[in-house]
Amino acid sequence: MENNEKKQGLSLDQGSQISVMVNNAYEEDDSIDLGKVFQNFKKRTPVFIWLVLFGLLLGVGAGVLKGWMDRKPLTVSSVVTLDYSIPVDSTDPSEETRYVPVTNLSDPEGNPLDLNQVTSSFVLQNAMKDLNLSQPVSLANLRANLRVDRILTEESRRNQEMASRMLDQNNLGTAAYEQAQEVKLEYVNRFIVSLTNGFGDEDSGDVRMLEDGELRTLLDRILASYNDYLVLTYADKKLPDDEIGVIDIQNQDLLESLDLLRTATRNLITYCDEKPETVRTYRSWQTGYTLDNLETRLNLVRDVNVDYLYSYVYANSIARNVNTVLTNFRYQLREARNRMDTLTEKIETTRKVLEGYKNDEIFVSMQESDTSKSTRTTTDYYNELILEQAKNYEEAATLEITVSDLENKIANLEAGTSRLDSLLAQQELKESIGVSHGVYQEIVSHMTEVFDSAVYNNFARASVAQGKTVNLLTASMKNMLVYGAVGAVIALGLWFGSALAPEFMGRKKEEEAKKE
Repeated sequence: MENNEKKQGLSLDQGSQISVMVNNAYEEDDSIDLGKVFQNFKKRTPVFIWLVLFGLLLGVGAGVLKGWMDRKPLTVSSVVTLDYSIPVDSTDPSEETRYVPVTNLSDPEGNPLDLNQVTSSFVLQNAMKDLNLSQPVSLANLRANLRVDRILTEESRRNQEMASRMLDQNNLGTAAYEQAQEVKLEYVNRFIVSLTNGFGDEDSGDVRMLEDGELRTLLDRILASYNDYLVLTYADKKLPDDEIGVIDIQNQDLLESLDLLRTATRNLITYCDEKPETVRTYRSWQTGYTLDNLETRLNLVRDVNVDYLYSYVYANSIARNVNTVLTNFRYQLREARNRMDTLTEKIETTRKVLEGYKNDEIFVSMQESDTSKSTRTTTDYYNELILEQAKNYEEAATLEITVSDLENKIANLEAGTSRLDSLLAQQELKESIGVSHGVYQEIVSHMTEVFDSAVYNNFARASVAQGKTVNLLTASMKNMLVYGAVGAVIALGLWFGSALAPEFMGRKKEEEAKKE
């Protein structure tokens, strides 16, 4: 029985149905068929290659546009170096003025150099004279685009940095601020002049740009014009006066002519002594002489020819017309004595003022000890009186020598018994004048050459104007690479997104259909 039941198995009623669940259609599936994605990617290749190129070009264009908007006008610069000697004050008045090469921003007279003259109308007008530019440039625009920067010495730069650090420390208070204000800044004998392109009214959009070459030429001409200003203002280009050639030995007596010759040679020697060392040591390419060499020859002529002949004529009372010479000397003596009397009164008056002058008194309080003390200080007026009195004494000493010399000349002529040949002395005088005038002409020729040389024409040496406009593509290269890469990445993203979109859309439709 049991075996029959087992053999009979499962019995199915009529109309029954068996379903086999292979896959649950309602179970979520997040997988993407990458094969289909890449197939979509390949199908859209022709279109999106152009899209990538378009994005790349658009990014490069944006980079160029940004570079053009960010570009700055060209600025050219030159370094100007002062190249002359300045006087050095000596504590000993008897010493000659010494000249040393300038090492700071001082003018040839030793005073602070006014750099505002670089942008003065005189300098700018001379620079623009006969200069043809592609765009009109006014002096006001030119002055506004010029900049002058001084260069601190190394020590001053360190002091300035230290003062800045002190001011940054707020806890130091007022003492630090006052100490920082007392820092004295010194500059080297160089400065930088810069000229920026772009002239006109920026607010109205009327900006005119010069070419790079024009801008450099303009700056070079400005600095050359500034050098001309320094030469015109400070260079003593005056040749010595010809006091020797005007001596008339036919209408003047021997002693009178010799007096004029001695004065002329003394003035010529003074002219040479007053020149700075750079001028005195300049060696002529024509003669091979320096001004010191010519001055040595002039001193020799004065000692051997002029002074010897003067002593000879003076000691022997040689004169062509004694009465005429006496009348002239007596007139000179009377004038010298009158001047001496006036000067003596002036000296006495100044002396009384100085003796009765009271210096200013300043009271200084000592906060630590609650005490005060006074000190006396001189005023500018007192110092001027001292200098004036020193000049009075110097002039008085010169007048005393003149009076004594004239008195001796008159006495010798009045008591003179020697009647040596005046024609022989006159011939010697003529030769002395000829020799002295020859040296004078050599000095004039030498100084003319010096005035035309770099010694007098190069007060300020300027380097060639530096600066060049950077090419727009070169300046924009970084922006072009960055923006171009961004544009290409965006285009590739769109391309890949377009390949993924059909898969997501297909899945969505299938899910909706299955749900239905």
